[in-house]
Amino acid sequence: MQPNLLWRLLTGATLISLLLAACSKDMARNPGNNPNPGSKAISTNDSIFNIFKDIYLWTDAVPDSATFKPDSYSSPYTMFDSLIGFKKNSRNANLDKYSFLDDGSTADVLAGHAGDLGFQIGWQTRTELHVVYVYPGSPADKAGIKRGWQMSAVNGTTSFTYGNQATEDALNKAFSSQSANFVFTKPDGNTLTTTITAAQYTLNPILYSKVYDLGGSKIGYIVFNSFVAPDVVKTQFESIFSDFKTAGVTKVIIDLRYNGGGYVSTAEYLANKLAPASVGNQLMYSTVFNSRVTNKNFNWFFKAMKAVPDYPNQLWSDIFYSEATTYAKTNFGATGGLALTNLSFIMTGNTASASELLFNVLKPSLKPRMVGSTSYGKPVGFIAVTVGAIDMYCINMQSINSANQGDYFDGFTPDVQAGDDYANDWGSFQDPMLRAALTDMGVPASALGRIAAPESNRLGTISRFYNKANQFKGMIFPKVKE
Repeated sequence: MQPNLLWRLLTGATLISLLLAACSKDMARNPGNNPNPGSKAISTNDSIFNIFKDIYLWTDAVPDSATFKPDSYSSPYTMFDSLIGFKKNSRNANLDKYSFLDDGSTADVLAGHAGDLGFQIGWQTRTELHVVYVYPGSPADKAGIKRGWQMSAVNGTTSFTYGNQATEDALNKAFSSQSANFVFTKPDGNTLTTTITAAQYTLNPILYSKVYDLGGSKIGYIVFNSFVAPDVVKTQFESIFSDFKTAGVTKVIIDLRYNGGGYVSTAEYLANKLAPASVGNQLMYSTVFNSRVTNKNFNWFFKAMKAVPDYPNQLWSDIFYSEATTYAKTNFGATGGLALTNLSFIMTGNTASASELLFNVLKPSLKPRMVGSTSYGKPVGFIAVTVGAIDMYCINMQSINSANQGDYFDGFTPDVQAGDDYANDWGSFQDPMLRAALTDMGVPASALGRIAAPESNRLGTISRFYNKANQFKGMIFPKVKE
């Protein structure tokens, strides 16, 4: 897809949904397209099934309506869970761990609108919780909370055990409440007792950036936590990359360890900032759809669907067909002019979709290194369709880089293994992942100072994300431009 395409896909994060009226009132508007005009109005389950069957990447694995019987399911959600279970991988396990139905909140948060406490915790050990990250401008940020602090108590609970249901219940209750009382222990041993109240704030997923002058090299470092819409982060990124260029940065580390994806257009923007000038106007990636889409062989229901209310002059069938044919390839644009000699990504099992796309499209030209642990594995994305009050994120397409690489369903394997450690703030050379990325770039360990011996019982894991932006794992391709 090109920058001036009709629309962009969303790979993992936020989707400003394209609304589709797919219930009985829609059928009343288009009676002439129904081959059985005397039949009853189509149900929500039937609507979702018909759309799904036409646009789902693995549609050949899904039975027809007569066999599946959409209306035999008690709700769209139970039906959808069955639909995404038909496609299997080589181990006969479900391949589709990606598709989901949503109430619209994912689209909202990926557009930069958050309304939670604004921070995440993780298990440093099996009994010790630490702050993993804090979103700038969030209630937690305004309370002064920092990455690395230990969460010693929440709502009176002072004892925590990994995997314990009572602990999980206490944490879920606190992070889903309007407000909660916390006690934090800082690295110097002092404590902070505070009440944090959920509030609306603009989600800023750029958590940290810095230029290091180490071992004779200028190294730029960015911690990026969610591929929100480009307009949310572009101004800040322009400033960061301008600083990199002014400082003479030739090596860059992109830290995506908790980034589950989001807008593909934001991944494309970053790819252009990092790519060498030699790839300008050359293929970045292409997308593959199912044969129904590429041949425009849709059922009568989907053929008649207009992208109302936002784009009443556009038919869904035309949009999907053009994306699968005319706009199936996306080229690099003007690059950022950094002339990088080294590029590394910090990635983990929480790194998915748009994050992996960014890494994959830069592999042929920059051969980036990967530090951390095996990534999530999601080379596929959505064009979301709204049916009534439900946003349907079903897998529509697979992305392939210019070297025809795109089968990373089991994730990318790191060049350098490194575990996470929540005891230090961003940018610390005590962070084993950052330290490993720097030494892999040739920075001598002596330039980074001594590192404390790791705790023998360190766990370094997140049991669940409490922020909607990081619960999402996907690539989203955006909306129609008329």
